[in-house]
Amino acid sequence: MLLGLPMIVKYPAGCGGTMTAIFRMGFMILACALAALTPAFAAAPDTALEGQWRVEQANSTGSAAAQGTLTFTREGGALTGAMRFGADELPIFDAKETGTSVSFTVVIPGMPYITVHYFGARTGDEIRLVSPEEGHGVFTLTAYREGAPQPQAPPPVIALALPPAQVQTASLQAPPVSPPSPPALPPAPPATPAGPLEGSWTAQQQSPGSAAPIDATLVFTGNRGTMHVGADDWALFDVREGGGTVSFTLVIPGAPYVAVHYSGTISGNELQLASIDPDQAAFRLSARRAGTGAAPPPATPRASAAPPAVALLNPPPPPPQPPRLAPPPRVAAQPSPAPPVAAAEGAPPPKLALPALRDLAPNNLARTPPMGWASRQKLGAAIDDEAIRQAADGLDETGLRARGYTYVEVDDGWQGTRDTNGTLRANPKFPDMKALGDYIHSKRLKFGLQTSAGPKSCGGFEGSYGHEAEDAKTFAAWGVDYLVYDWCGAESIYATQAEQQAAYQKMAEALRASGRDMVFGMSQNGAFDVAQWGAKAGANIWRNFRDLEDNWQSVTQAGFGQNGKEAFAGPGRWNDPGLLQAGNGGMTADEYRTQLNLWAILAAPMMLGNDARIMTRETLGLLINEEVIAIDQDPLGRQGKRVAQNGSTEVWARPLADGSMAVAFFNRGSASAPVAVSWQQLGLDGPRRVRDLWWHQDIGSGNLRYVVFLTPHTSLLLKMSR
Repeated sequence: MLLGLPMIVKYPAGCGGTMTAIFRMGFMILACALAALTPAFAAAPDTALEGQWRVEQANSTGSAAAQGTLTFTREGGALTGAMRFGADELPIFDAKETGTSVSFTVVIPGMPYITVHYFGARTGDEIRLVSPEEGHGVFTLTAYREGAPQPQAPPPVIALALPPAQVQTASLQAPPVSPPSPPALPPAPPATPAGPLEGSWTAQQQSPGSAAPIDATLVFTGNRGTMHVGADDWALFDVREGGGTVSFTLVIPGAPYVAVHYSGTISGNELQLASIDPDQAAFRLSARRAGTGAAPPPATPRASAAPPAVALLNPPPPPPQPPRLAPPPRVAAQPSPAPPVAAAEGAPPPKLALPALRDLAPNNLARTPPMGWASRQKLGAAIDDEAIRQAADGLDETGLRARGYTYVEVDDGWQGTRDTNGTLRANPKFPDMKALGDYIHSKRLKFGLQTSAGPKSCGGFEGSYGHEAEDAKTFAAWGVDYLVYDWCGAESIYATQAEQQAAYQKMAEALRASGRDMVFGMSQNGAFDVAQWGAKAGANIWRNFRDLEDNWQSVTQAGFGQNGKEAFAGPGRWNDPGLLQAGNGGMTADEYRTQLNLWAILAAPMMLGNDARIMTRETLGLLINEEVIAIDQDPLGRQGKRVAQNGSTEVWARPLADGSMAVAFFNRGSASAPVAVSWQQLGLDGPRRVRDLWWHQDIGSGNLRYVVFLTPHTSLLLKMSR
């Protein structure tokens, strides 16, 4: 069937001249394969893609086909090129030829810029391509190598094999959507040679909000140019200069492609420009001619990317420094009382019977991810009653408790021996566990405790193996609010997933029969894909990664490795990638902020792994950001997921209870890079107000797509609302 709906694409002045391209398409779906081409074409010589081609481009809206040329060149091993219609030249990106398969992207200037992704095949001197539906009609393109004879009768139209992800979008049934009319812009300066701009400029690109500025180099040649950022080169189009004003368009390839239109002034050796795109973050670009000094700061100076604590909502006064928060004398690790020697020392303990597997009903606890502090990373087994009380004081007196950090988790190292009745006692460093629990509660905090599912813990302390019911009652009597059940010591007894699940189920049932509500956490490093069955075993939280180290690689492996686990999380059941590292000193402030942004998007428990007795104001400034905490604690309880990825950059998003969307942009790489996301990837429609959650500022609006520029190992957390 032929579709006869006209489509007119106007190129506004200042975008390569005004041109009206009228396309027409004869788009037929026939049941034939690429191999079914006519013999004349099958015999065509199989030469390279480079060179010039006569091209005819049509559109599914039924307008007349446009005639032009297509030129491919190879630069440094990469294919590049341009498509020309009359006096207009359209840039080509991402050109690829693998065997007979051909693909590339054409960028059509305008407001907005339109990107057309082509897929298809080359047979000898003929190229036949088609684009998927992208809201502006399906484009088809037929090209013949310059100098090669064009067949008298066109070959049959074939059904090209599109990538699976694109097939559904190529429907011709939906009515085409015309590109929006360009907004009224200031008159463009006259098209004159860009003489004063010619050459190289040292520049700085400033994103809005808390994103750090990035260094760049601008190179202008006539009405074209390039922006170099790290190892990337991005094209500059429509470069115009006159009367002290400058304008150009930056095109950044990716998914989605992004165009940023800049306008500003030139004064001697300095450039000051700002982006003019509606519904997009406002960028500033400052530059100085190479060899004349560093790039000047943006016209409106911004603070550094590491906002101080005073930038927080309701900033607290400087944290008090009572004697208890001064570095206390370290408590030397005291050996716990030697446990009784088993009759058959070294022999594995007997395997005890386990309950039949069943799915436990939710206990309605931990409706939002727990927040607090755990002793294990910074103090290890060198803990005692006084150190835990000091940590509780630290959470209370620094304002962390008021921000939601309420759990004080006493990890391995408190256990002693059992009495003649089998009741577990603490070791001499913890003379009265009930009194310790009462002290923690007096600070309006919650008492967390760790024990092991094996006979002995990782540190060689008494475990709960075979004493689950008795220990659960003991913990309830001490006032425990949160039990972390570690698998260390049990792996030599129970080797299968079913046995592990049953062992956790056994303790969960004991806790529920104890008479006290206790949040139940599983710590087994993610074995047997724990996210799929943790809630069934009665757990509220399950660690699914090994203990974190205070370095970038450990944190990013754990955090970004959570993608795909979101289906198993929700109110009362949380994936736990590990402890927060802020304050431990092994990473930069930007890297710690990245962990907080990622944990908030993941709805992950925010348990501190630092020394809660000794924290700097800078550390507190990171940890008490109320807007970031609100994302983590959002009552909808939806764990976020990755929605876009391009090389070392990623975008994650999480829907919120108020109908807004939390969106986090990450640059995991070692070079500055743009990070972009489309509304389609986010599942949004229509304009959104955009708020930066570290600067606590509304920074404009977005629609259709959003782009930020990020330096290495940095991130940006935004909230997008109607």
